[in-house]
Amino acid sequence: METDKIFVSNSGAGMEKALKETERFAQYEKLSHKAGIHVRLLAEEMLGMIRAVAEPSQSVFWIDGNAREVRLHLTSRAEMDIDKRDELMSVSTSGKNISAVGIMGKIREMVEIGLQHYDDIGKTEAESGIPMLDYGAMGGEDPMMLQSMYTWSLQKYRDSVKEAKEDSEIAAEAWDELEKSIIANIADDVQVGIMKDTVELIVYKSFM
Repeated sequence: METDKIFVSNSGAGMEKALKETERFAQYEKLSHKAGIHVRLLAEEMLGMIRAVAEPSQSVFWIDGNAREVRLHLTSRAEMDIDKRDELMSVSTSGKNISAVGIMGKIREMVEIGLQHYDDIGKTEAESGIPMLDYGAMGGEDPMMLQSMYTWSLQKYRDSVKEAKEDSEIAAEAWDELEKSIIANIADDVQVGIMKDTVELIVYKSFM
């Protein structure tokens, strides 16, 4: 099943309708009570991230898949350009976005910067603390992400942090963030793809 595509904004418009579509998906695919709760929690995390975006933005939310494999999508565009964002960030003593804490905060930061200036991937990496990867170089095969010039995968990030956490204090802190994150503990993977002025966030959940 593929749900209706719901327009949502960081002002809260469309959020309730998006969650109703999430429940409709769970009912249609006859998901178990626990699986339905997991899908709703993932949807709430995604929508909550959009609500935290500082500037007016419009996104489209939908879900596709079946009772075994579920994909939650959120594609976004924003009005704020990189110069305006830098002006806002200069107000902060540190010059950084202090709300970008936790794994969802970092993903949101990635989304915001990607929307503001596609060519400024280096800034995305530096400010989010998460490296972006060239999806073509990764040999990615997901048709939903193939057209994204850059992408980030939670699963690959988790694997690299786990490998480094014994020898790096930064990696150890990142691992602690992952252990406390709802989305990191429920989702099988989260991918963020950036192409021009559009960012696509896809959350994958398997019930096999």
